[in-house]
Amino acid sequence: MKASPTRVLSVGLLTCMLVLTGCSKDATVSSPPVSGSAGSAPTGATSDATSGATGAATTGEGDKVKGLSGGFTVVPPEGWTEATDKAKGVANIDLVLLSSKKVGDFANNLVVTAAEGDQSVLEAELVKGRQQLAAAGRTVSAAPDKTIAGTTAVGFTTAFEQQGIKVLARSYGVQRGGRIYLLTLSSSQADATHAMTEFDELLSTWAWT
Repeated sequence: MKASPTRVLSVGLLTCMLVLTGCSKDATVSSPPVSGSAGSAPTGATSDATSGATGAATTGEGDKVKGLSGGFTVVPPEGWTEATDKAKGVANIDLVLLSSKKVGDFANNLVVTAAEGDQSVLEAELVKGRQQLAAAGRTVSAAPDKTIAGTTAVGFTTAFEQQGIKVLARSYGVQRGGRIYLLTLSSSQADATHAMTEFDELLSTWAWT
């Protein structure tokens, strides 16, 4: 029996998680229970609010990194490092990439999760994610489709404020090889255009394995 969409991927929970990653120096994320509104802040997540974006694993410029699922590789943009170790204990975490620079006290970051599932589960989760985030008072809107190594990814944009920082999160879902991948790019609203440019650069290097 397939896992329910909420237990496969939680868009709202992931959005909260990546915000903590972007706002803090040595953000750590533990896996909270998957219950209640996914748009509310996870009680299991903690962060050190000191400024700066350090503590990530070193990734040399041009180096490929592979998701924990083994399903893909990407080359992070210049100045980005792998920080998957910051999300230890989070269910289905596949890859975390974090920029070393901050704009508006926020470090751009990308969180990728992977879990078994088909297209119907993905579509249901994206709908539920939008509904939960809107119910939490966040501004949710459509996002243009993206192509990830020949596979179409669909998603949405969420705008909100947390810890006094205006954040824009772009979440995309894609299904391939019996797995659902959810990619969430988070940035300060002030750096949204630049963040998307870096995201497109990263997607151009994405390769399914």
